[in-house]
Order: sequence, then C-alpha cells, then structure tokens
Amino acid sequence: MNKRILITVLYWIIAVLLISAVLSSLKYEFADALLISLMLVPGCIVMKFVLPKVSFSNFKKGLADIFFISAAVMVTELLILFCAHIAVLGLSEIDNGHSNVPSMLINPAFIAIAMAFITGGDYLLSKYLKNALSAALTPIVFTSDYKRVSLNASEILYVESRDTEVWVCATDDRKFRNKTGITQWENLLGEDFIRVHRSFVVRKESIQDTLSDSLTLADGTSIPVSRKYREVVASLSDN
Repeated sequence: MNKRILITVLYWIIAVLLISAVLSSLKYEFADALLISLMLVPGCIVMKFVLPKVSFSNFKKGLADIFFISAAVMVTELLILFCAHIAVLGLSEIDNGHSNVPSMLINPAFIAIAMAFITGGDYLLSKYLKNALSAALTPIVFTSDYKRVSLNASEILYVESRDTEVWVCATDDRKFRNKTGITQWENLLGEDFIRVHRSFVVRKESIQDTLSDSLTLADGTSIPVSRKYREVVASLSDN
C-alpha cells in the first residue's frame, strides 16, 4: 500500500478510537461507542472532499456554499447519530423508557468539534506528508550521455564531482554522467541528502558508518569527509 495512504488510514483509525473513548465516558460500552463514532466518518469524508472544491471567485457565494454544505452535513450527522443511538439501545429499551439520548450526542457543538478534530487533523497530516514525501515520490529527470534519465531520490546513493563532469551513482551499481554542477545537485536533492565534501553529496539513509574523515555507504562505498563538513557528518551519528 502507498505509504501516504497507509499513514492516513492509521490516522483516521486513531481519531475514531479517540472519539469512541469520549463517548464511552457516557453510558455506552466501548463497542457501542465505536459504532456510533464511526457514524461521523461519512460526514467527515464529505467535508474533506467537497469543501476544498468550493469556489471563492464570488466570495459571498463561496461563504454561502460553505455554510449550507456544513449545515446539511451537520443535520444529516445528527440524524445518523440519533438512529445509531436507538439501534444500539434496541427497541426493548425504548419501550422501557431508556431511550434518552445523551445531550453531548445531539449537541451540534460537540458534533462540530468532533468532525473538525478529524478533518482538521487529516488536513494538517496531508499537508505534512505532501512536504515530507514529495521529494521521494517525484522523479528527478536529467540528461546523461544524450539520454533522458528519470530516478527517484531514494534510488540515488551519492553524487560525485569529477573535474568538469558529475556522476550520479544509484542503486544496483548504476552510474550516470552529466554536466549539472554538484551545488545544483545539492539544492535539487534537498534535505534527504548531505554535502560531505566539495566533491560529494550523499543520501543520508544510505550512510552505514561514519569516521572522522570518511563514511561508508550501505553498498560498501567509502566516501571522504572533508574537514569543513566533519561536524555536520558527526551530528548524523549523534542522531
């Protein structure tokens, strides 16, 4: 499964469990609380995918659309939660007069906070994952010996400058010669890579062992570390 999807699914599971814990503080068994909290998911999904598509080219109309969509989702969720509450208690309990719904369950403020918690957290997580994983997911395209090469950043072990040429050394012992300067490569590859020498930029995750004047990659390659970058490389081993 895609890493981003897996993390997002885990977040939604945890968020639903937290809402269930709050509901279980009422008169529900945890299994019943879990069932009821799951009833919030459809509304949250609607908010997640529909609200971002609202156009604000006409600001007043955009605000009105947001209001009516949110109100419709809220009313629908209140009805769904009320029905779920009755389903959990059962008809026999209703006949015996035990169908009083906890005020929190039909409180619009609670429903709004619960849905905002789930969808807001999902939005922040999605934003973080987009920044954290975009570099690894976006292929790096360059020209080597007049051929177009496309590599994921995770495939690149290190970049080495050799006089007028720069070599991109990738997994499976692949090497690509190109004319892009090593400083440009350093800026292109981003925070997952580290400059360890004026002639070498190395992917952090490929570093197996570090010494004061060199480091060893997972494939056994030894890379020199210049005095200028020793402190930076030493901080990697501390972390």
